[in-house]
Amino acid sequence: IGVDVDQKKEGTFIKDQNSFWAMSDDDLIEFLKEDLKKSRWDKAIIEGVPEEKVSMLEEWIEENKGKIEGIEVSIKPTLTGLTVEEEELFENEYSSMLAVDRTKLIKNKIERIQINLATQYIAGSESQREDAQLRWWKQKLKKAKAQDKRNSYRFKRAIKATKENKNTTKKYIKTSLRLQNATKEKKEIYEKLEEAKPKIEAHDKRGKGPRIDKDPLNLLIGDFDKHMISQKGKQSPSEVARWFESDIINNFEKYK
Repeated sequence: IGVDVDQKKEGTFIKDQNSFWAMSDDDLIEFLKEDLKKSRWDKAIIEGVPEEKVSMLEEWIEENKGKIEGIEVSIKPTLTGLTVEEEELFENEYSSMLAVDRTKLIKNKIERIQINLATQYIAGSESQREDAQLRWWKQKLKKAKAQDKRNSYRFKRAIKATKENKNTTKKYIKTSLRLQNATKEKKEIYEKLEEAKPKIEAHDKRGKGPRIDKDPLNLLIGDFDKHMISQKGKQSPSEVARWFESDIINNFEKYK
């Protein structure tokens, strides 16, 4: 199967059929030469090469200095040597495993395959299929372990973010309480000012009009204020003060 890349200048032969790789080495090379000749590519990748054919093809390419029929050729070995059907079956099994159990389940799977292979080796027979399965599951074990690390990292990040959110919430609550207390204090100050307002206004109005209270001392102070105003520009404050002092001495009974 040829897949064109970059307007037929480069392409890939996907050879995933077991029947194709079951041919003898000589027949296999002849088939590949014909495919390459028909492709008219500058570069070609032969993909899905099973492990037992890798060395033979590498030697063939090397003998031809990397070019077959004028085309630069490279190979891409299959991940495991499994058939398409086997790989699909195992992929479904892998996907159905829960992420938390996946690593443990794969280890159990690998252990069973290794026991089978050891038994076959003792019996004098080895299964290439189970070898391929073992490689496939070992690769998936690496993937599962890498995923576990990523999940662990994300989990730690989530815990850290949760702690940071809690700290932020605590700071927000403290700030909110401080604002509430400040608002309460402002309210209390405002209420006290409202209570003192009549007294402040009464004090502020002293000397700015006729006194309405009948306290003798206040009346005298009022008279003094009027006299001071009347003497403005006529007498100095010291002269007025001396007059007021003598008036108090001479009319003590009145002030008493």
